[in-house]
Amino acid sequence: MNLSVIMSIKCIFVALGFKKIAMPFYYNFFLLLILLLVSCSPSEPTNNSTVSAEEVWQNMPLKHATNFTIQKKGNYTLLKILSPWKGADSDKEYLLYPKSEKKPLEYPNAIKIATPVERIICTSTVDIAFLDALGATNKIVAISNGDYVYNPTIRQALQEKSIVEIGGNNTIDYEKALVTNPDLAFIYSISATNNYKKFEALGIPTVFLSDFMEQSPLGRTEWLFFIAHFLELEDQAAVLFDNIEHHYQTIKQKALIKEKKPTVLTGAVYEGTWYVAGGNSLMAQLIADAGGDYLWADNTELSGVPFDFEAVYPKALEADCWINMSSYTTKKDLLAGDQRYQAFQTIQTNRLFNYFKRSTPNGGTDIFESAIVHPERILKDLSLIFNQEHPSPERLFYYQQLQ
Repeated sequence: MNLSVIMSIKCIFVALGFKKIAMPFYYNFFLLLILLLVSCSPSEPTNNSTVSAEEVWQNMPLKHATNFTIQKKGNYTLLKILSPWKGADSDKEYLLYPKSEKKPLEYPNAIKIATPVERIICTSTVDIAFLDALGATNKIVAISNGDYVYNPTIRQALQEKSIVEIGGNNTIDYEKALVTNPDLAFIYSISATNNYKKFEALGIPTVFLSDFMEQSPLGRTEWLFFIAHFLELEDQAAVLFDNIEHHYQTIKQKALIKEKKPTVLTGAVYEGTWYVAGGNSLMAQLIADAGGDYLWADNTELSGVPFDFEAVYPKALEADCWINMSSYTTKKDLLAGDQRYQAFQTIQTNRLFNYFKRSTPNGGTDIFESAIVHPERILKDLSLIFNQEHPSPERLFYYQQLQ
């Protein structure tokens, strides 16, 4: 230690009345003073992130959905889609951060999106249904397949051109989409197509909605949470989902008390082939939860299964209920499609129901829209159909009896 510094400290102590203190004391005091100054000095400033090095990612539990996960750390949210489409060999990640903060450097392979988003492109009517449930249709700036939209508010906005129509699945006008200045585009893909890359090439972040990969109706509805995080509406989504789940489970419990379960036939002949719902499909699950005995419950397919008429005929003959018979809305048209239907018991009893009660002249059908978010409405319809020969039309939401 510099001798002049020590002598200066000694002089200070002498002035204070301490006249006989050994030299080592001054040396030790000086070291202590340096340590105190270092410990009290402000730390080096960090970046604007609110996430400290000590924090770890916390998994947010989901009740029914299995195809996405939610993790949180500080103000960051990491959303991961495990399978964007059937047979996909990689997942998709989205790192959400508040607009007030800098874009995080973590997870370089994840798409970084500042929240809440304000301007959204929808490429499916299901996207519209989720946003409508969250009260966020005002965030939609453009949609594709506008002719197939049922939602009256969106159809009115399309007519007034406050929402831009950007074409169909294979005819999207990407330049037109870019002009709407979107924050992101919700997209879906049932196979490994690269259409989403065209959005990304224009600088429009793409977010897959792979709710159709879920194997339960409530699992699909739980994608409300996935979408809510982009809007910072998680609390609202939680209240809504709990209400939907409660009603669904209540209807299910009442339906399953019934000892006798009616046998249920689905589909119809289309261009020589009869497609029935797969035994592991969402429709098969809805039929079971509504108290029906599905004729193909032992099938393991998730989607529609093709059969020859002759393969379906023996089971169809004695079925108690027939639902979802292609696009038929009248009994006359159904019989005109194939006279062999005449032998079916359901034709004699007229227990024939299809889901076109809420539809538009252009082909928009609400069961493919709002019902994704509200499976309890379908469940209630099916429960009435299975347990009442002629349920009151006023009590059915999506379905109507063929006349």
